[in-house]
Amino acid sequence: MKKYFLAISILIMSSLSIKAQTGGSAVYSVLSLHSSAKTAALGMDFLPCFSDDITAVINNPATLSQENHNDIGLTYTSLFSGINQASLAYSHNLNKIGSLAFGLQYLNYGSFDMTEENGDVVGKFAAADYVFTLSWGKMLDSNVYIGANLKPVVSQYESYNAFALAIDLSASYQSTDRTWAVSLMARNIGKQIKTFASQDFSLPFDLQLAASKKLAHAPMTIYAAITNLHKWNLREDDPLNPRDEIDLNGEITKENKFVGILDNAFRHFQIGVEITPSKYFYLAAGYSWKQNREMSINDAFSAAGLSYGIGINYSRFRLCYSRNEYHRYGAPNYISLIIKI
Repeated sequence: MKKYFLAISILIMSSLSIKAQTGGSAVYSVLSLHSSAKTAALGMDFLPCFSDDITAVINNPATLSQENHNDIGLTYTSLFSGINQASLAYSHNLNKIGSLAFGLQYLNYGSFDMTEENGDVVGKFAAADYVFTLSWGKMLDSNVYIGANLKPVVSQYESYNAFALAIDLSASYQSTDRTWAVSLMARNIGKQIKTFASQDFSLPFDLQLAASKKLAHAPMTIYAAITNLHKWNLREDDPLNPRDEIDLNGEITKENKFVGILDNAFRHFQIGVEITPSKYFYLAAGYSWKQNREMSINDAFSAAGLSYGIGINYSRFRLCYSRNEYHRYGAPNYISLIIKI
């Protein structure tokens, strides 16, 4: 019932000790990376509705359901400069207890030269992050669902290591006819347990509200999310893209305040669309204004923030490929395979 969803949503927001984060003050950015080709294609951090893609569902534990029973999902991501990511997800339904899922995310930064103080190379070393996820989701009634993720995070850089513990809390309202859904999620609540140095940084916390709507007269589902509900200002100073303009005479033209407010507001939104012309495949696309503004080069066209992909469904198999335009000089490619055992 709606009253359950409202009560749980208030509990999620009021039970958090929230600190606004500024650029560069959060660690374990691996927690903010996509681990699903489908969510990457839609430009969403998580899906607010049920899905038969376990790699996407595990990011919002409130949507874990019997539909994902005994599903296994694998995702491989080719990032930049030899950096690669792989993830694994598996779900099992336990009836009255709810649904459980296990996930493993591995981010490999590649191999680096180990040098002495004078610059002589004496060997190689590797660096990697690992995220282990234990998910639980349960139905409260036919419309309201809740879930939680427990996520130990390990970083191993040469002989140095660090450890953090994060949790996600989510609540979801699904319409009876399953044509629309709303989810509220608090992501990455937690802290570092063991640090590389004495300074303790925040985890990349995010409070998000997401919704989806399946159109009645078209094979299309619209997705939208509002991110960083706990923090208004998402604009960080960038000397390469100054907001104020300086002419050849040194005169400064200040940025229009209304334009600045709109820019900041748009940075909170993620939008996506999924088109399903057949039960055997779908097309997806998404856009993030925040990513576009952060990754664009001043006065140069950029597709940064745009994402797109295609999914194929056949029998017990689901295959999805997507690409997320980060920068004009490079973009990660994602591929996910889901097998319904």
